[in-house]
Amino acid sequence: MTANGASAAAADAALRFAEIIAARLCHDVSGPLSIVGNAAELSRLEAEAGNAAGGGGEAMAMMREGAEAIAARIHLQRAIFTASTTPLVAQDIARLAGGVVGGGRAELNLAGLAPATVFDPASGRAVLAALMVAGEALKRGGTIACHGGTEDVAFAVAGTNAAWPPSLTTVLGGADPVAAAIAGGSRELMGPMAVLLAREAGYTPSLLMGAGVPLLRFARG
Repeated sequence: MTANGASAAAADAALRFAEIIAARLCHDVSGPLSIVGNAAELSRLEAEAGNAAGGGGEAMAMMREGAEAIAARIHLQRAIFTASTTPLVAQDIARLAGGVVGGGRAELNLAGLAPATVFDPASGRAVLAALMVAGEALKRGGTIACHGGTEDVAFAVAGTNAAWPPSLTTVLGGADPVAAAIAGGSRELMGPMAVLLAREAGYTPSLLMGAGVPLLRFARG
């Protein structure tokens, strides 16, 4: 391939990767956004029926639910997909990821983190991305547990039919993360994204085999 051809291919891959990220961000807020839309329609019907209670109707409860879900997902997406200068402790991770990863069906257990663990900004982004992937491993809900500390952190998933997404195992098997994301589309983005962020933070990501579902491990050194 000529230099011009390689440059064009790289530009095309970058564009496709950006498109997939945009599609994923839109997809993640589309569900709660539909709740807000349905609430607006219900509010109109309540008003027509003469039942527009100032903030106490079913429509307002639905609207609050949808708005809170949108805000939570956007806060987590911003923490993962944008550069940060803010370190994260366990409470920050729980605040950002709790109730969001796994579509709210996954319980987050951070008790296995070493006391006073503080993840630097790059590491924090990688950890949050890993939790998103862990949520995707639990299609029917379950538990995500974190163990270790800043230099060596592992993620365990437990639940019915729990399995790491194919895009994650493909990348950890040696595939290019961007190429894997492009091939898998927006639904398979987070596996490659977690690996990219982990490597950017100085981690070596891997799967530790054993009984049950393997552990996802980010380790330095």
